[in-house]
Amino acid sequence: MRIWSWVQHIFPTYDFSNKDDLLSFIKSVGSLLVKLIKLAVITFSIWMIWRMRNYARFQDKIEVSRAILVIKDLTCLVGNSSKASMKNDMFDFNVLKVFGINTRTGKVLRPLPVRWEFPSPGWVKINTDGAARGYPGFAACESIFRGSTEEFIGAFSAFLDVHTVLVAEFYGVIYALEEAQKLGLTNVWLECDSALVCVRTNVVPWMLRNRLNTCLNYGRKIRFRVTHIFREGNVCADKLANLRFIHRESSHWYNRLPSSL
Repeated sequence: MRIWSWVQHIFPTYDFSNKDDLLSFIKSVGSLLVKLIKLAVITFSIWMIWRMRNYARFQDKIEVSRAILVIKDLTCLVGNSSKASMKNDMFDFNVLKVFGINTRTGKVLRPLPVRWEFPSPGWVKINTDGAARGYPGFAACESIFRGSTEEFIGAFSAFLDVHTVLVAEFYGVIYALEEAQKLGLTNVWLECDSALVCVRTNVVPWMLRNRLNTCLNYGRKIRFRVTHIFREGNVCADKLANLRFIHRESSHWYNRLPSSL
């Protein structure tokens, strides 16, 4: 029991009263390295308790303090032999410190700011998005038109029946540019959260190529730019797609911003 008390001192938030608790302890959330350490500690503790029982019956007793040192040494050997990395937090650091395992921090991700940027005065920014519930599945596309002071100019959404998400993304671009041409816009900034749509022209579905080329010809006659934005910065267009899944109208132009956005 003193060995389990020692283990619980290292991991105080867990209980080790039965085998189900041991399994949940091993499977609990944590870095790959700490999970490996947990498995090693439990395995070597069970083995050492069995060994201590045999020694007590057939030979001299093993001191608990000595048994704990053996468990720590074996766990240290397992941890240092692994190529797994720790999380960059104090819990993982303290666990590794207890067993004398070398710290191996995971890759530090560089934070990337994602935000919607205002267009220049006189420009209209159009954010487009396409969505499909399945591959293929029921699909919808949408676009939101906003000015340089973030004023809402209008929004368009359409239910597309059954398509892939790539087709839906391209439909979003096509409908957006067709509406921009109807409105007579001459300074257009198109923004989309699909990198394929923004930079790859060789993936355009065949049934949309002529229609998209017509839209791009319009873009060549005006001041026109295309940029990619991560999905986190394209939330409004993404939410507008969900509205179209609910109502499933063929298409709809919003003169006012929907209350759900």
